[in-house]
Amino acid sequence: MTKKVDVLIVGAGISGIAAAYYLGERCPHLSWTIVEGRAAIGGTWDFFRYPGVRSDSDMYTLGFRFRPWRGEKAIADGSAILQYLKDTAREFGIERAIRFDHRVRRVSWSSGAAEWTVDIERPSPSEPLQIRCNFLFMCTGYYRYDLGYRPDWLGMKDFAGDIAHPQDWGARGARRHSPSQSPSHGADRDDLDYAGKRVIVIGSGATAVTMAPALAERAGHVTVLQRSPSYVASVPARDPMAARLQKRLPFKLAAWLMRWLQILRQRYY
Repeated sequence: MTKKVDVLIVGAGISGIAAAYYLGERCPHLSWTIVEGRAAIGGTWDFFRYPGVRSDSDMYTLGFRFRPWRGEKAIADGSAILQYLKDTAREFGIERAIRFDHRVRRVSWSSGAAEWTVDIERPSPSEPLQIRCNFLFMCTGYYRYDLGYRPDWLGMKDFAGDIAHPQDWGARGARRHSPSQSPSHGADRDDLDYAGKRVIVIGSGATAVTMAPALAERAGHVTVLQRSPSYVASVPARDPMAARLQKRLPFKLAAWLMRWLQILRQRYY
């Protein structure tokens, strides 16, 4: 089956939702649709379920300018961000244009026809779908959800405990490794019971910094291993400046000011 649209958006995460909104607002004469390889909206914020998942930057700049963030926390939990994306897609009618479980398998460009041809795999109907479009927006992020980086080291197969990757946590389960299993071929689980156990977190990037405090609430002991020293600053989840502005100004004006204040802060500090 072959269909034609002016613009095809690949991905129904934060970038795909933003692209759809601005297409509808600024180019109402164009036809467009969104294809999403997974069965749910939200991209990163639906996929990642590891303990402590949250935004790395403030929601005044991460959120949409056309629908400012209304949550109390400037550094928001993953579940709150996911709900924000769902509400935004529903409010502006974007949700109706998303085709879930549509995975892009091949993309080709024809200079003669001046259009893209996108081959899509879908579970139902099983017949492959081909979409032709003049513009292709790849709103898929920059890494593979289904293939997190898994370094190998001497003695890994002899480790008697569990080895889990945050990228596999939650909906698809934390991947468990036992001495008789390869870490990349472990059994998927809905959750990983780490209560009272000794846990080592390898790395000190954004994921580790958000995971470690959350793991410490249930684990017996948590150790973070890092290759090189880093700096961690304690930042309040609720921005006191935002609270003051929202009390004294209309919401949209306060949101606009907070967005620019945060942009300037990130640029110069």
